[in-house]
Amino acid sequence: MSEEMKYGALLIDTSIFDGNGLRLEKGLLGKLTQFKRSPVAFLMPDVICGEVKTHLEQKIRASRSALEKSINEAGDHLFFDGNTLNDAKAMLLDSKEIEGLADSRLEDFLEKTGALKLECADHLNISSLLDQYFSNKAPFSESGKKKNEFPDAITLMAVEKWAEKNEKLVLAIAQDSDWSRYCEQSERLKCITELSDGLALFNKANAPYAFISRLEADLDSGKAQNFIDEVASHLTAILEGFTPDQDAESYLYWEPEGSNGWFNSFYFTSNEFKIIESGDDYVVLQAMAAITVKAEGEFSLSVHDSIDGDYVHIDSVTAEVEREFESALLITIEGNLDVPIETLDIEDVEIVTPLKRIHFGTLEPDFDGEE
Repeated sequence: MSEEMKYGALLIDTSIFDGNGLRLEKGLLGKLTQFKRSPVAFLMPDVICGEVKTHLEQKIRASRSALEKSINEAGDHLFFDGNTLNDAKAMLLDSKEIEGLADSRLEDFLEKTGALKLECADHLNISSLLDQYFSNKAPFSESGKKKNEFPDAITLMAVEKWAEKNEKLVLAIAQDSDWSRYCEQSERLKCITELSDGLALFNKANAPYAFISRLEADLDSGKAQNFIDEVASHLTAILEGFTPDQDAESYLYWEPEGSNGWFNSFYFTSNEFKIIESGDDYVVLQAMAAITVKAEGEFSLSVHDSIDGDYVHIDSVTAEVEREFESALLITIEGNLDVPIETLDIEDVEIVTPLKRIHFGTLEPDFDGEE
């Protein structure tokens, strides 16, 4: 089993969040979005969530204070008008968006990374915790303020119980010697110190999932137009000249005499994709789409002759309609997935549930067209 595949879960200590400047949306922490679709669970115990939130609040307060100090110091030159200075402070410092910003940023991070939030109390044995404490077993030290090590102990012991229950091996990342000592004795947890090393370990196995996260983000922000155009180009080729079964209504007897359809437009009904298949140099995605087509249908109209029982031809008509249908699309992409979405080449698109029949509406003779 390859090293990146043997780990079923990832655990990151608060020290790593702090070491990366609590920049949840950028840098190495921003790369954790690859785990949202990954079979690897990204664990966020409630203890670490609480610590990260507290540290975020402290960082936001410090940034706000520094900004206010800078605005005041610049007041004599940039905001020499008192009203302008007050307006600037109101806009930058008194905004309601600042209140609760730590909560909203953390929740957004948890959603985008697909983090599995663990309630440590559900996986913790208090007797074992106290035994570790009084026996000075890792992560508790023999000296120092052992009470400060309780959050680490609660987190690591709860995660180990979760790992045992779910038969997972957990890669823990921490710049904390107590974590390292604990993991050395654990059968379920291994600890390393660098987030970049941990991500490198998972990147190959997670490449399709990281790609999906980037694709969905670009679609949400309107930056994937080339991808959309490529899909549309394939749909154009697939649907050019397709011949649906004909359906219609009429007070006359009608018979189909041929149809012809073509692609008009499409849109993704959801920007969430599924990985159906993947290999070293390709991935097959499933996406849900609404596809609009146009079609012409030719019909022969007749009336029943009650005397001789035959049908008498009245007219031939052509009806053109526009119809929308929904289907899953299978989109095959080959080559390096770690390139900008706009430069991707789509190898193939398949309509899983193609449109088989089209209703052309109500048919009537076109007597006005006769000379």
